[in-house]
Amino acid sequence: MCVLGNFGDSVRIAIIMLSIKQIPHDKNIPSRAAFLGLSVLFILFIAGCGGQKIAVKPAEPTTTILNQTSTTTEATSTTTTTSEATTSTPDSSVTTTTITSLPGTAQETTESVAGQAPGTSQAATSTPEPQATAQRTLRQGLGGEDVRRLQEKLVSLGYSPGAVDGSYSAQTRHAVIAFQKVNGLARDGVAGPKTLAAVGSPATIIARHTGDHIEVSKARQVLLVVKGGVVERIINASTGKKGFTTPAVSSAVDWKAGKYYESKKYGGIMVWSSFFYGGIAVHGFGSVPSYPASHGCIRIPIPDSKYVYDNMPVRSMVYVY
Repeated sequence: MCVLGNFGDSVRIAIIMLSIKQIPHDKNIPSRAAFLGLSVLFILFIAGCGGQKIAVKPAEPTTTILNQTSTTTEATSTTTTTSEATTSTPDSSVTTTTITSLPGTAQETTESVAGQAPGTSQAATSTPEPQATAQRTLRQGLGGEDVRRLQEKLVSLGYSPGAVDGSYSAQTRHAVIAFQKVNGLARDGVAGPKTLAAVGSPATIIARHTGDHIEVSKARQVLLVVKGGVVERIINASTGKKGFTTPAVSSAVDWKAGKYYESKKYGGIMVWSSFFYGGIAVHGFGSVPSYPASHGCIRIPIPDSKYVYDNMPVRSMVYVY
């Protein structure tokens, strides 16, 4: 590096010029020639420096690095994006990540990997949540797992739907009617939305008397088999229609017929009959509607008649209210 000021240059040049003027008076010719040459070189060196600083710049490496930095400041946060490119040979197995950030937008990242076309992205997929399936309306003749669940629930509540086999039988329909009667629902034997909802939060029915006996509710049109003062079974029933009203009584069982008994007064075959109060019977019958329809007896479904018959021994009590 050569560093010379203008004032210093002037002084040195003046000294050299004075020296040159003295050269003709010097008798040593080789000395004068050498001194003259050095003076010329010194002047040229001063002219080349020009009183400026000279710095040598180191050679650039063979690998070129391009740095491009852009800064985006939004509100109180700053996002900086940097892209780097090198002259080294690209490796297809290396994953390159390009990050693009625009003001007012969320940061998006696209990854390009070996074997994937540039400009494509892999979107995250999520499994959709299964939608709840609406309950179907159940009626006689249908079958399926939902029918079986209904039958199981009815059994647990003390009703008598017959075989728990997923088949909506006539006996299951009678059990649904009995359930609807106790819960104040339409007595159609069809398990629709209201009935199915009530199965989840059912009404309870409590025996009015203690011990083992039979109770008949004319208002609800159901027969209760009570054991130890607790209702064990709730059965669909039909009492006397208008003109043949079943009396509200408390009476003991007088006598019992066999499996079949033919009514000489009204006709028809009664199944597993137990008589009380001078001739009123609890018996199985082919028609047991949801309303009062008998000639004064208490009709119950034939599939339930043997069970009730076995729980009505002679001298046991029957309470009709």
